[in-house]
Amino acid sequence: MDILKLRSFVMVAKLGHLTRAADRLCLTQPAVTAHIKAIEQEIGIALFDRTPGKISLTKPGEILLCEAERILTVFEGFASKAKQIKGEVTGNILIATIDDSDFIKLGGLLFGLRSALPLLQTKTRLVLADEVIDGIANGVFDAGFYIGAIDHPDFGVQVLRSVTYCTVGPAAFGKRLTDADWRVVAGLPWIAALERSHVARLQHRLFDRQGVTPNEVTECDQLPAMLDLIRSGLGMGLLREDLALSAAENQQVAIWPHGRIDTQLSFVFKLAAEHDPAMVGMLSVLRDHWQIKGQGFKG
Repeated sequence: MDILKLRSFVMVAKLGHLTRAADRLCLTQPAVTAHIKAIEQEIGIALFDRTPGKISLTKPGEILLCEAERILTVFEGFASKAKQIKGEVTGNILIATIDDSDFIKLGGLLFGLRSALPLLQTKTRLVLADEVIDGIANGVFDAGFYIGAIDHPDFGVQVLRSVTYCTVGPAAFGKRLTDADWRVVAGLPWIAALERSHVARLQHRLFDRQGVTPNEVTECDQLPAMLDLIRSGLGMGLLREDLALSAAENQQVAIWPHGRIDTQLSFVFKLAAEHDPAMVGMLSVLRDHWQIKGQGFKG
């Protein structure tokens, strides 16, 4: 059994489709099929159930998939480390960032990249969430941070942490928010986030479920400034829970307990580049920095 066969197994398991897996691996479908059959013959276990137009993992296949991913991670880490030692991981990486740098642990990631991959030139660009996805799809960015759910067949998604956003108002709104319903809260003055930001998307989801529209009186083009605008008395807004709780503890804002929405922070990249030495090295540093075990990304 070799690494190429294991890669075929993992890719077919992730995509659930032989042809798409072959395309992703730059192989022919017969070659991928042969890899799967060779593994099954060698271990004496059927990895997939095959029906016309569909291929799915057997129960033993599900168990062995975790081991295969672990082996691939170790192998790719070994190959990447060897190239680091030889000084071969070079090039330029442009990372799209969102929100504040402390929350996404940007400084630690860049320091780790500089230490592990000294010949790799890294740059960052602060953009809105939707621009992260567009930029990676169009080749403008190599990777980026993203807040929200994402399901894109060409993207690898490394989930970093869960995130909760709260509905927050100025401290002076505290009594009005105590017994307020959705219609009352929506009628209060609101600070809108830019349309292509993750905060705007979350706010739409939150209020669309209730069939009401917030009374937006101004727009904030800098998400890190949202807290300052809320506590100044300008209006309501969505804040990350950690920021909201800290500000509420200091009596700077009032939290409306019914307006919470959960999402996730992820690191996103093109799946086609997942075996590129620079990308392998960057993902390895990212997982170490965020203390993530195994390969762990969704394809």
